[in-house]
Amino acid sequence: MKNDYLSKTNRPAKLSLYHYQSCPFCVVTRKAIDYTGIEVSLRDIRQESRYRRELIAGGGKAQVPCLLIDKGDGEQQWLYESLEIINFLRSYKDEAIINRAVA
Repeated sequence: MKNDYLSKTNRPAKLSLYHYQSCPFCVVTRKAIDYTGIEVSLRDIRQESRYRRELIAGGGKAQVPCLLIDKGDGEQQWLYESLEIINFLRSYKDEAIINRAVA
């Protein structure tokens, strides 16, 4: 997944997590986000019905957690499953650290 979070102009993606508070898989995913320190917009689909509609329209289903990776160049990726999201966050953080070190 190296550099998958970068747009074609090498800008970092904007990340949004679709979730709800009582979902156990969402809890684990939010803890991973906190641990990595990565900026992720939290979108609670039970608090805001528009977030649920966005999730279904963009991702195709109302399953949470779902991470929206908006690359800013018109390309979006909807990533489901908490383990896949956590693995993505790890690689995102590692790649950002490497890019800062070699810049």
